[in-house]
Amino acid sequence: MTKSHSDKPEIRKYSVLPARSIQDDNLHWTTLRVLGAICLYTNAYGVAWPSRETIGRHISRSTKTVSIHVARLMKAGYVRKLQPRDYPGVKRKSAWRTNRYQVMFDGPQTELPSREQFWAPRPKVAADGLENDAQPVMQNRRESEGANPDFRILAQAFCQGVEMASGQSRLPAANLEYARSLSDRGIKPEAVKTATVDMTRANLKIGRTPPLTIEQVAKWAAL
Repeated sequence: MTKSHSDKPEIRKYSVLPARSIQDDNLHWTTLRVLGAICLYTNAYGVAWPSRETIGRHISRSTKTVSIHVARLMKAGYVRKLQPRDYPGVKRKSAWRTNRYQVMFDGPQTELPSREQFWAPRPKVAADGLENDAQPVMQNRRESEGANPDFRILAQAFCQGVEMASGQSRLPAANLEYARSLSDRGIKPEAVKTATVDMTRANLKIGRTPPLTIEQVAKWAAL
């Protein structure tokens, strides 16, 4: 069954594919579309997180079909699968972990991404969220001094809004500081999530990336 345009995820305005894939006469049309759908989510180093369901929604195909054509892309040297893992900072909804892909723009000789390249375009955010052992101590001290713990829910609402509207992930840990100030002002999670979805869709329509921080959303929506 063909899906209407409204059933498909909202996307940025471009998908950067390996140039050789356009000239590859042996590449099936659906395989090329799967590659294009993955490339909608890549960073500058070719790393992407789209689920099979998301890819399937883009091209109106089943997850089984997506798996078949991802395997063809891997065999042809266009894509490699990185080790599956959870979205950082996002609670897993099932027993399955999310596939991570790397589009091999330079062919089979493409090097594996470094930690910084994996987290591009904001590698420091990832470092703060995953490696800064002092951060939880600081958070615990502030909470013991009477800070409102609801700020964590605000950070999660921001991340959920971005993922809902674009399929991309964000780190709650990178947004806790500003979320705390919003919580102190009485801002509710529903307001943050709605504003995040609206800003994400607005950015995608004009070819911009989804918001990177809850602070950007708050300023955009005047929260």
